[in-house]
Amino acid sequence: MIYLLVSFALLILSYFFLKKTKTNLVVFWVFVFLYFIISTTYLISNYFTWNWVDESVIYHLIYWLGWAWFGADINLIIFWIFAVFLWLAVPIWLYFYWRTKRPKTNITFRILSSVFFILAFTFHPILKNFYDLWYLNFSWETLAKGISYKIPEVKDNDSKKKNIIYIYLESFENLYLNNDIFPSLTPNLNKLKEKSIYFSDLHQAYGTSWTIAWMVWSQCWIPLINSWWWGNSMHGINEFLPGAFCMWDFLNQAGYELSYIWWARLEFAWKWNFYKTHWFKNISWKNQLEGKLKDKDYQNDWWLYDDSTFDFAFEEYEKLSKSWKNFWLFMLTLDTHGEHWVISDSCKDDIYNKENPDSVLNSYHCTDALLWKFIEKLKNHKNFKDTVIVLSSDHYAMTNNNSSDILRQHQDDRRKLFMIIDWENFEKVSKTWTTLDIWPTVLDKLWFDVDGIWFWVNLFKDLKSVPNDTLKLFRSTFESFWKYPSIKNGVRFDLNDKRFFVWDESISYPALLYLNDQKEVEKILWKDTDNSTKLEDMLEPNSIFVDFCEDKKWFCLIFSWESGEKISETIYSDSAISYDEIIEKIK
Repeated sequence: MIYLLVSFALLILSYFFLKKTKTNLVVFWVFVFLYFIISTTYLISNYFTWNWVDESVIYHLIYWLGWAWFGADINLIIFWIFAVFLWLAVPIWLYFYWRTKRPKTNITFRILSSVFFILAFTFHPILKNFYDLWYLNFSWETLAKGISYKIPEVKDNDSKKKNIIYIYLESFENLYLNNDIFPSLTPNLNKLKEKSIYFSDLHQAYGTSWTIAWMVWSQCWIPLINSWWWGNSMHGINEFLPGAFCMWDFLNQAGYELSYIWWARLEFAWKWNFYKTHWFKNISWKNQLEGKLKDKDYQNDWWLYDDSTFDFAFEEYEKLSKSWKNFWLFMLTLDTHGEHWVISDSCKDDIYNKENPDSVLNSYHCTDALLWKFIEKLKNHKNFKDTVIVLSSDHYAMTNNNSSDILRQHQDDRRKLFMIIDWENFEKVSKTWTTLDIWPTVLDKLWFDVDGIWFWVNLFKDLKSVPNDTLKLFRSTFESFWKYPSIKNGVRFDLNDKRFFVWDESISYPALLYLNDQKEVEKILWKDTDNSTKLEDMLEPNSIFVDFCEDKKWFCLIFSWESGEKISETIYSDSAISYDEIIEKIK
């Protein structure tokens, strides 16, 4: 924050020494407008991340805002409107105030104005954030060479396999279990901690600070990044990380039935594509479950309450437990999410802080009670034998809940919550480790023989976890797991359905396909309806732009040669362009 204040002070100094001609004032106004935009983005980002602009911000700018309920963050909307007013009003006021003043002509003043102006943007802390994000693209790539990703071979140890119930607890970091900091907040989780294998030193790895990223990282052993920013480019391909061998792929091969209880809209953060790609056959989401609610009004605008989610999860457990197959039931809570957390009705008589009903800690206390009730119901079920329960936070608590000040006071002690309850072994594991070591460790408790997967390790073995900084060296390898469709079979166009295909993959349009030196698809950029980016202006050598023409009858294409020259073509009928024709057009 200190750098932002210094940057702003330099901007003011620059204005003070500026020669205030009409042209200079207009140019300065434009840059001040830009300055306010990036500063507001920087401040709002920290509202969510506590880490200013990180990879989660880029992801949610592209995906999350299209699906989330804006009313949940009305304070941000008010702040944004106020900021827009400042963007416009302050520079305009400065312009009219100074235009009648006699401009300074001293050459020293002009130099000082230029220097302070450049330093104002140079010192802006958002530049360091962007540098940290893009740094992963360009540094240390040679160090990562020679370590290739291999589909893991996990051996069966011939013991009876166990079922697993995996529960992600929204924003439920380990610090909330500390009775010295939050007295009696989570009595049930603390009891479970004593009856479990409890991992006390799990740090939040880079690329895992939002829910879908944590799921991808903890279950596929890779961060959620690709060649287009830091999101998952589901506009353009129908599969989510098809090149990654995730835990679900392994369990499917081992004969497990995979189920997921999902509290929100199906499209939120593209999770549906993630699970569909990796063998989830039973997916229950809000749109489907809300019809089963006894009280149809008992829901939020975009999620179900936790007591409803736990009830539906128990119904799914009963169904799965009657099958002869082993199963993996996965669920996620949400009542403790963000600033506008909620309390399920079943907790109304057990408020943690009756003097402060607006405290988010009431929601954490409620989820703790609901979790205990759910686990007790499971334990008493006749088919519960040989079932392992895994409890995990999805990420650290969000910055905009009202316990944030307490968490900041203990910043160095913050850890992710993780425990395995197998009803046989109780121990505390104090190893320092990362999210990537979760699944080799969980596989051990499912009675599979595994030391590690790729270079992630089983924490029950005498192996050292890979340091978090080392993970950042493998960006190019992580990007390769997206496996964009091959263009070797050419491009096919369907005018009736307004679709085009690359190797039978339906591609959203407008789209920009970049080809690498081997003339294969390297990445796909797209344009959403709410995105004003002109993709045709981003054509590079060896790329193809595809869109429906203005008359909405034909496809219009632009091919960019290796030399940078561009040629256009219109597709007037259902047809295809062969690979050889494509190569000829961009040679």
